[in-house]
Amino acid sequence: MNEQQRRRAFQKVKTYSNDKFWSWMNFIHSRAYAKAEQHYQEAMDIVLQPKQKAAVMAKAKEIREQWDGMTTITIDDTEGAELQSVGV
Repeated sequence: MNEQQRRRAFQKVKTYSNDKFWSWMNFIHSRAYAKAEQHYQEAMDIVLQPKQKAAVMAKAKEIREQWDGMTTITIDDTEGAELQSVGV
């Protein structure tokens, strides 16, 4: 995305109502969460046996839904969370 496209997108977001802005943020946030989940699944496909992967996925779903109460991912659910990459 070049500078002009970024500027145009920013101007569009500035026109949103409060409700529309938070709806858009939840949409963007959900996309980012889904992409992160895809990355972890691809990594597990490479490193883990299918049975191990299934166990990890089940536990992750349990943690997300039962511990954190996040059946639908929203900004409020992950407020304050930051991506922390492990140094290699």
